[in-house]
Amino acid sequence: MIERDKLPADAADWTKVVVKFPRLSPDSAKSCPIGLRHIWDYLKTESGDTDQADRKRFQFLRTAKIRDQRMWIWRYIESNGEATYVLVQQYADGGTMLGVTSTKGLSPEQYMLAAYYEEVDWS
Repeated sequence: MIERDKLPADAADWTKVVVKFPRLSPDSAKSCPIGLRHIWDYLKTESGDTDQADRKRFQFLRTAKIRDQRMWIWRYIESNGEATYVLVQQYADGGTMLGVTSTKGLSPEQYMLAAYYEEVDWS
């Protein structure tokens, strides 16, 4: 795990950071504590696509364990071609956070690291 003080000040500069996280078992969307229907409804609300949202452009990518957090991440491609990530974070106390925002050019792993360090500006 890379400590925050060893990373660039701006998370947008993390595109060259090499990071790996262990996957959860099972490594699937079904293991997520928030149901897929709720995630999809939230995405449709937050997406620029709203009523034009297409599930064919929604893809589960992976899970991760980052210290005391568990994460599930999906990619959604907006109708205008912009890639977004949908991320569920589950904290040690069982609380969850669901967010959707641009990928900012980060890989899923870099993005999860940014979310862990609260460096993602959620839309």
